Amino acid sequence: MSDESSGRHPEPVVVATYHDRGEAEVTTAHLRANGIESFILDEIGATLPVGFEGGVCVAVHAQDAEEARRVLGVDPAD
Repeated sequence: MSDESSGRHPEPVVVATYHDRGEAEVTTAHLRANGIESFILDEIGATLPVGFEGGVCVAVHAQDAEEARRVLGVDPAD
């Protein structure tokens, strides 16, 4: 049984963190223009990840994380 069929959804994955909300908004627009639904975590009241050091997080659905990182040119090891 998949997460979707059981009514559960995987946690969003943070793909970028910024000091400025404006930068995060530009990133979400860039991802959306590339067909990837993205959001700023504080827009939806999401819990911040463990070890969060501050800033504004841009997240995507778990299944889109790899593609989002590719679009943003982010190394997953960063």
